[in-house]
This record gives sequence, C-alpha cells and structure tokens, in this order.
Amino acid sequence: MTFNQFKYLSEDDQEALLWRKGVELGRSSDALYYYILYQVDGFYMEVKYKMPQCSVLEIACFEDVNLLGPYLHSIDIDSLFAA
Repeated sequence: MTFNQFKYLSEDDQEALLWRKGVELGRSSDALYYYILYQVDGFYMEVKYKMPQCSVLEIACFEDVNLLGPYLHSIDIDSLFAA
C-alpha cells in the first residue's frame, strides 16, 4: 500500500492496518505522552498515547525521513551487523 492510498482509508481501517502490518521501530516519551514509531510498507506511523491510561490519542503518518530524529537513538540496528 502506498502512503497516498493509506491517507484515504477510514481511521478504523488505518488503525487496523497498523496493528496488522506495522513494524515497531522506536519509542519516545515526554511528561504527558508516550510515542511509538512504526513502519508500514514505505511510510511511517507515529502513535501518540496519553499516560498513564495508555489510550491512543492520535496516529500521525509521514514519509519524510527527516521526521525520524526523535527516534534515532532507540532504533536497534544490531541485526544489520550480525554475521
């Protein structure tokens, strides 16, 4: 699925696709929110949770790799170097 196709799905279908095909890449948090970054096909989804209930507040989607900055420290690339 392309990013443009994804944008036209309903919110329920977007969330279902996330849980079915999303690959977790990283996590981040601040005082109020917890974020998890997923990759789905060729784009990214950031899920924002309210703490401490852990209820989903927002799902943001993007293709721009420049927006990955907050997650770069938590993305595990060790498997890329395994022999």
